[in-house]
This record gives sequence, structure tokens and C-alpha cells, in this order.
Amino acid sequence: MHSLTITRAMPLPASTLYRAWTTGWAAWIAEADSLRVTPEVGAPYYFEVAEPQREGKAAQRHPHYGRFLQLTTERLVSLTWVTGATGTGGAETVLTVRLDESGDGTFVTLTHEHFATEEARDRHATSWPEVLAQQEAQLGGLSGAAPGERDARAGADRNVSDAVRTTEPADLLRNRSMPDAALIPVRSYPDVDAAVAWMREVLGGRERLRVEGKEVQLTVGTGAVVAVAWDPGVAPPTGGRPPAILLVRVADVDRAFARALALGATGLTAPANQANGERQASVRDPAGHAWSLTQTVADVDPATWGAQLAE
Repeated sequence: MHSLTITRAMPLPASTLYRAWTTGWAAWIAEADSLRVTPEVGAPYYFEVAEPQREGKAAQRHPHYGRFLQLTTERLVSLTWVTGATGTGGAETVLTVRLDESGDGTFVTLTHEHFATEEARDRHATSWPEVLAQQEAQLGGLSGAAPGERDARAGADRNVSDAVRTTEPADLLRNRSMPDAALIPVRSYPDVDAAVAWMREVLGGRERLRVEGKEVQLTVGTGAVVAVAWDPGVAPPTGGRPPAILLVRVADVDRAFARALALGATGLTAPANQANGERQASVRDPAGHAWSLTQTVADVDPATWGAQLAE
């Protein structure tokens, strides 16, 4: 069997790199909608890597899969690694990433073992340095780079920041099916009409959209709130309080979702287009709070998905 070892000093904390090799694949290599991962020893993982094609052709996707063999928080990730004909050729190889943090970054040692052929090993000996450079750039490492490289990475980081940031209402694309606010609390109630009446009287809310028996959107000053129906016969996971979530409008939901995973969040639902003109995903942050991320992709008449504007 054939093997290789590659080392690289990265200006990134070990915690960031550990997440990248466990839950945060979508932030630097994987297509977010393909990612299936549970970072536990013995648990399987799966993701796809997109290879750009000639103009006019869809990107070709390459499956990557295996199982975790060893996990030492912020120190080591070992897993089996299986890819197709241009990778491991279907052979189950073993990939181990060791992380040794120093004061100004982390020393990464990547060992890839059990290649079936020398050709497969040599392909990876060429590709892994490029992949690690991509990882460093995508995760925001700027220290130690040459000026031109630093500028390029800074531009990439600004793109990520622009995608993830909460946009000002004036910057957001308009969608008749969505309030103009950038941050929208979504609250559940056993009696939506009673909740709407309370918010009108106490908060001065104005109804803007209604899906009878399911959802009511209200504007409150320059903000908004959504009341949704909750079945009181179903015990909520909070142990008695109806479930709630914060809806955040972002410029690029796929990048925001990937960045959230890279920074320790757990994916609840992957990005997907909705009938109301929004592309949405949801995550649970490291403290256990749920967030829904939404990006307007079209201005949709609410009547087309069963809602009615009130104003």
C-alpha cells in the first residue's frame, strides 16, 4: 500500500480547522446541499465536490464518503476516504489530519495512507497542497501570505462577509411575500388570531399578510414579526414554551449556511428554494438557539402560495 504526508503552517486557530474537517466541509470544499455528516467515531459522512465545466455545462459532482475513525478535539481527525476513478479509484483509504497550534497559527500534518496504486497516491500528492491552500483562503487565513495573495484572500473574505452579514432593509431584494425587515422573530401560538390581536393592541402591530389558520405576518414600526400556528397537544422541545425561531434575511444563504457550519453550528435544514420566493436554511448555533436564514430569489405574489396581502 502507498502513502503520503504533507505539512502546512496555517495562520488559523486549531478550533477553526478542526471544525473544517468535521462539520464545516461546506465552507471550503463541499457542496452544501450534499453534506451529510455526524462527527462521531464510527459515524459515516458524505459530500460532493463540484468540478467546473466548460461554459454552458453544469458542474460535475464527485462523491466523497467514509467514516470517522478517531476524533480528538482541536488536535486530530482520522477518517476513511473514498472517491471515484480520478481519486482513490473506489479504494478505502485512510486520511489523518493532525493539528498543532502555535502562537500565530496551526501546523497541519496531513497523512493519506492505503492507496491501491502509485498513480492514485501521486494524484493526491499533487492535489492536496492545492486543496489545503484553498481551505486556508476560504476560511480566512491572511497571515504570512505574500501581498498579492493577501489582497486576493482579503477579497474572498469580504465576499463571505457580505454574504453572511445582516443586510440593511434598503439593500434587500423586494418580495411581496416577505416583510421588509432584516431580522424577523417567528413565534408559535395555539391561537394565532388571539396572538395577532395582542400584538396589535400591545405592540401596535399591523397585519400585512395572512395564510388562514397557519401564519400571519405583522409589521411593528420598522420591524416585523410572524405568528404561526402551534399544536398545543404536541409538547415543544423547550419543555413547555411554544417553539420560536429568528428569521434573518441574508444576501447569500448558501454561503451563510456554510459559514455557520464552519463556525460550530449544526445544520437543521439545508438551503432550498421555497414557493414564496425565498431560499431558506436553518441552523442551531453552538449555544442551542435555532436560526432560519433566508435569501430573496424572486418577487412572488402571495396569492400563488395560498397567502393574502392585508395592505
